[in-house]
Amino acid sequence: MSRLLLIDPDRQLMAAMQDMVSNDGHEVHCHVSPDTALTDLARQPADLVVLELRQKSMDALMLIERITETYGIPVIVVSKSASSTEEAMMLRLGADDYLAKPFSMRVFGARVAASLRRSGELLRAPDDITVLQRGPLRLDRLRHEALWNGDEIALTATEFNVLWIIALRPGQVLSRASILDLAYGGDVFVTDRSIDSQIKRIRRKIRDVAPNFIAIETLYGVGYRFSDSPEDVAA
Repeated sequence: MSRLLLIDPDRQLMAAMQDMVSNDGHEVHCHVSPDTALTDLARQPADLVVLELRQKSMDALMLIERITETYGIPVIVVSKSASSTEEAMMLRLGADDYLAKPFSMRVFGARVAASLRRSGELLRAPDDITVLQRGPLRLDRLRHEALWNGDEIALTATEFNVLWIIALRPGQVLSRASILDLAYGGDVFVTDRSIDSQIKRIRRKIRDVAPNFIAIETLYGVGYRFSDSPEDVAA
């Protein structure tokens, strides 16, 4: 199940969109104002944002940039204009998709599914990658071996998986829900607090051999990010 945020001043249309994607099994939160949507997003990450372009209380272009760059989640732009120029601009600014009003709910549901599928494919690890080198940190997935400058880091299998998931995507913010899904799969019930505990143990174990390690960054209320700065990894 994915978590979606809908931002549109048209309450009737938003209700129809909510019904469509809720029937597909998604959790949906509706906002007339982008301000309340950002508060919601800061409190709990989402997997997709659907945004009506012409917002009054906030510049929509700034809003798209903030959502995509800060949270790293896809945005579908909905607009009253059927302008190809506008569509091209939105896609260049980082929107994942663009829908001109009016549109059918069936098309809307298909576009949402496609966007979620694309973002899920970006999260999945390529099967042919078995060894990661991040500065002094070396991870061997086949051996479940973690080394720092040749010194072994004693990680459990789950701790190794969590570290692999975030180290594979340096610079990308991963929500706890994403890490849960990738590390445990959908058949195991694990809480977000379990991920927090895993990260704390991973940091402690790495610092046993590298006391100044700071490459795993916590973004409070959002998730975790492995630094893409060589200085942070090798600190």
